[in-house]
Amino acid sequence: MKKAVIVLVTVILAMFFCCELLATNLQKSIIPAEASWVIHFDLEKFAATQIGNHLLTEQDALGLGKKNAEFKKKYQIDLLEDIDGITVFGFGNGEENLVACLHGNLNRDYLLELLGAEESHKEIPHGKFTIHNWDGDEYGVFASDTLALMGPNQDAIKLALDVIAGKKANIGSSPMNDYIKEIPSNAFMAALAKDISSLAKGGSKVFIIKKTESVMFSLSEIKENFNIRLNFTVKTLEDAENMENVLRGLISLANMQLEEMKTGFKVPEDIVIATKGKKVYVEMNYPSKALLDIAMGKTKFSPFHLISDFNLLP
Repeated sequence: MKKAVIVLVTVILAMFFCCELLATNLQKSIIPAEASWVIHFDLEKFAATQIGNHLLTEQDALGLGKKNAEFKKKYQIDLLEDIDGITVFGFGNGEENLVACLHGNLNRDYLLELLGAEESHKEIPHGKFTIHNWDGDEYGVFASDTLALMGPNQDAIKLALDVIAGKKANIGSSPMNDYIKEIPSNAFMAALAKDISSLAKGGSKVFIIKKTESVMFSLSEIKENFNIRLNFTVKTLEDAENMENVLRGLISLANMQLEEMKTGFKVPEDIVIATKGKKVYVEMNYPSKALLDIAMGKTKFSPFHLISDFNLLP
């Protein structure tokens, strides 16, 4: 059963990362107010986009067909048909406090039968829920027939269950709730984080990370374009002004490098960068077809090192 968790989470997250990039919208009622970061990926909405449809169904560019068939045969779950989305949240930057929430048709009875066959399987009562433990540090629970929680930390799972039961405050009472309101309703991917400087391992010296307090990132598709939004809050008004200048400089630098590399990729000139108080807003639209070419390897794109190497300390 441990392999089921690993395969399921790996496959879904691989679909996100392979694209270089909400059916189920982000549900505040399952996320504790104490969460430091949240990532939500809506598989159904992604599959409905031009690039998602092409990658997942038309050409199976990610090679999911065979993996999905094997997974379905063993666990009676079709990853592309039964899983609507995944929400992952954590407390701090350690993986030990991560909780993954799977939404969809999970075939609860069959999976419980498989768990029961595990020699290491144990049941831990928690309120009206039953937490299942196997292989020592693997925990999972069915919060409902369509929602399962998994993670390596029993206490984190219990906190999430208390939130679902209404015993603990959810993220709606957190400062990150303001960012949740800004997530477009058609977004297939959204990410939120607070206390960025503490999450960055080793105390990053990169200006953008060092000065950022909280952030919201989302991806959606509007007609023939991918819409990318990045909203974040910095420490002071001066930081906001400096951040805008840094971002514009990075875009110019990136475009010069991309032109020299002859990649055919260019950051759009109509990208929106604006500030309001200590908040910085960035929004960009890019043709879905062009991004699909990048995902398929038709267009080479590797300028990300420009950002990691850029160090401006005003």
